[in-house]
Amino acid sequence: MKKYYQQFVTFLDQENKDEALRYALSLLEEEKMSIEQLYATILTPSLTEFSCLLEDKQICIWREHVRTSIVRTILESTYPYIIKRKQKSAKNTKKIMVFCPSQEFHEIGAIIVTHLLSLHGFNAQYVGANTPKEDVINAIRALKPDYVAISVTNYYNLIVTNRMVKDIREFAPLVKIIVGGQAFLHQGALDSVIHDYYLSSQDDIIHFAEEVNV
Repeated sequence: MKKYYQQFVTFLDQENKDEALRYALSLLEEEKMSIEQLYATILTPSLTEFSCLLEDKQICIWREHVRTSIVRTILESTYPYIIKRKQKSAKNTKKIMVFCPSQEFHEIGAIIVTHLLSLHGFNAQYVGANTPKEDVINAIRALKPDYVAISVTNYYNLIVTNRMVKDIREFAPLVKIIVGGQAFLHQGALDSVIHDYYLSSQDDIIHFAEEVNV
């Protein structure tokens, strides 16, 4: 797996979107790795392990945005493979709505979670990044989910997240709350937001699927 990652990062370092996309999809097409492995060992670490050695921070920010854009394109391009897998997997009747709260623009994790939940048969719908409270409530009213999954990357967005959760509880008390994201890795962060489930890894998603599918 390490050699695949190193080759992929080489394309990212060159901002070579075409080759990065072609290479990532070839790993799936040639069955060198599964979708889960691609996400866990290639795409996710290519973002979380990114560091910029340049003194000009503006260039670092620009490069990070380009890298994120490339990874998002790859994620969207893997969806046909997810459809194929879904056709072979058992259906789960539970509906999950995934979103990022207001002022949270980091959405890669939310998209990955949506895809992985779909692979486990859930009817998972990604609503979007930077989702205002009013839009969340309207989406719950329309989609009628069994669960809402909130992805938070920026630690400072936990305050607005907890306020949003309280509003969701008031509007739809039977809807279960799932939280996840880099923000919850900070000490005490998980205790600051009301929730029913915390998903931080692919294993967590597997256990969650087994638990709620009983």
